[in-house]
Amino acid sequence: MNAPVLSGRVLALLALVLLAVPLFLSRFGVYIATELLIWGLFAVSLDLLLGYTGLPSFGHAVFFGVPAYAFSIVLLRQDSFALAIAAALLAVVLLAVLVGYFALRTGGTGYIIVTLLASFAFFTFVLAATGLTGGEDGLLLPRNRSFAALPPKLGYAIVAAVAVACYLGARALVRSNFGLLLLAIKSNERRVEALGYDVNAVKLLVTLASALIAGIAGVLYALLVRTLSADLVGPALSNEVVIWVLLGGLQTLFGPVLGAALFMSLKQILSTSTWYPLLLGLSFVAMVLWAPRGVVSLFRFRRRAPAFQPSSPSGSLQ
Repeated sequence: MNAPVLSGRVLALLALVLLAVPLFLSRFGVYIATELLIWGLFAVSLDLLLGYTGLPSFGHAVFFGVPAYAFSIVLLRQDSFALAIAAALLAVVLLAVLVGYFALRTGGTGYIIVTLLASFAFFTFVLAATGLTGGEDGLLLPRNRSFAALPPKLGYAIVAAVAVACYLGARALVRSNFGLLLLAIKSNERRVEALGYDVNAVKLLVTLASALIAGIAGVLYALLVRTLSADLVGPALSNEVVIWVLLGGLQTLFGPVLGAALFMSLKQILSTSTWYPLLLGLSFVAMVLWAPRGVVSLFRFRRRAPAFQPSSPSGSLQ
């Protein structure tokens, strides 16, 4: 069984930690913490598909990078945040419907192939459309149109507020009847169809919800980093986010956040070594062997059975 969704008390404690983080970090530390929040939000979006619905999306980066590009292109040409945000939302909705429709029609292995091909297609398009996307040079947002124009702590606060709101929205979704339906589809899709549900419609809706969260993360990333490259829609990032989710823990929401933070931290620490790829791979192998159900499973607590029920086995806290 997967690790449980975090309780309200634990979430409140984590919210306090988020508030305290910028008080103890340098300017650069606040920047890194802000970036990790964005990557964590991106990982949460994939967990809705991979963890709760069993949809193996290997092209999830398109939902992150395309809205970021749409936002940046409109902002650079029209100088309007309202229009830029509207363009990003429109792009991610159309993309989710288009990719979701064709991926769901194929199903199974075809879902993996369609999402992966979508990532390759947009990666190629971004490199080729130099007049629109900047090609290999990418796009650069001016300082006065990004978080660089704000105090670092204010930028962090904005990203943290948006990330928490999206996380709570995803948490409410998976704990609702719709979330139970997602788990039922993941467990036995044919039985859900026999009960009269339109499974493909449900999958398309969760794809849209996942894409919206990923798109929000992409826009925040553009505002923070300012530089956009084709890698943001490419297969490399799509594969990495899958690792984050598996590393942190499927079907937990918070696990992927931990997985993203852990992956990025190890990547930065080991990148100075010439043995970087080998060391990174061995580190993840060790983690998988140590916590096969994800890092978040290490934080599960067990309680003793009540004294008046001596025959009752101890159970994990749900």
